[in-house]
Amino acid sequence: MMTLRNTVIAFFLILAAIVVTKTGTGDTPRTTSGGGSGSGGRVVCSVSPQRPAEKDGRIVAATQFRCDSPGPDGLTVTVHLQRSDGGGWTTVAKDTFVSNSVNTTREKSAESRTRRVSAACAGGTFRTLVEASVYDDKRSTPLSKVSGERRNPC
Repeated sequence: MMTLRNTVIAFFLILAAIVVTKTGTGDTPRTTSGGGSGSGGRVVCSVSPQRPAEKDGRIVAATQFRCDSPGPDGLTVTVHLQRSDGGGWTTVAKDTFVSNSVNTTREKSAESRTRRVSAACAGGTFRTLVEASVYDDKRSTPLSKVSGERRNPC
């Protein structure tokens, strides 16, 4: 026979298990897709755009990506350097990069998981927009994130 005390203890143990398994890490948008490399599991990927910065006389927009091991079947990342045009944002430079499996995980260095685009220095307010697609288990899952703005980075 279950006592009230045992019921309360069981309730809190179940509640703690739910909180632990559902708690995310930070505020980085994440996307979940089907099992990587045929594993049947779930692969979680995230992108972290950086605020534009000046380097060697150019404005550089960069992002870093990371996926859980074993990584997805494919990850396509498009990095946009955008400039405010008063009523919206105009892309001044962009490039698309493709990676997959272990090349998207922490098993590779942060530098090898960072992608950049650049444009000549100019005045204005700039930001980095990242659009990505995670391809896994014959499914595609989109995600995107915008960096903070930087005024006159050069």
